Amino acid sequence: MKYSTSMACHMFWFNETRNTAELFLTGKTEDEIREFAYKENIYQVRTKERIRRILGVTIRRLNGLTDQLIGEIVKGDIETAKLIVLMSIMKSDVLFFEFMHEVFRPAIMLGEKKVTNRAVNAFFDAKKAQSNIVARWSEESIERLKRCYPKMLFEAGVLNSIRGERNIKIPHIDYRVRKLISDSQLTPYLTVITGEE
Repeated sequence: MKYSTSMACHMFWFNETRNTAELFLTGKTEDEIREFAYKENIYQVRTKERIRRILGVTIRRLNGLTDQLIGEIVKGDIETAKLIVLMSIMKSDVLFFEFMHEVFRPAIMLGEKKVTNRAVNAFFDAKKAQSNIVARWSEESIERLKRCYPKMLFEAGVLNSIRGERNIKIPHIDYRVRKLISDSQLTPYLTVITGEE
């Protein structure tokens, strides 16, 4: 998977992901979901282009999850469902996963428990030095990602704010959900969020 700036154009889209997940659980195929989404405007947006974008992103995120975890997005409590959506985003975007692994998790493990502007800037500076792909991106694209990542974490419920003192809120995950995550081989994504070994 290559680095991409596409996430700068996406949102957390929790309700939209939940709506798409519900259609998956009814046994609809991707084509049937697409047809239904356009016909019924399930995301309540103004244009077909917007439906297309949201649908493409939410399907890609859900394709990385098991049926059991998709079920948790639909039927689970909000905190757990948001956590699973966050893991699906990490699984579908390698740069965001690296951000979580190199910025978010160390902040927990070192006891800082904050996502600072300094850490965000250092992450992108390092990626520009390491990757020809990132080095070619415009400053505008990088700035958009710098705003997007904390916003995603805030909407997922693991940061208390988008700006200023962005304190990390470590989520509680019950044993049953941990087992579903482990059985789905997504434990590395969970440990990034919790800072566990």
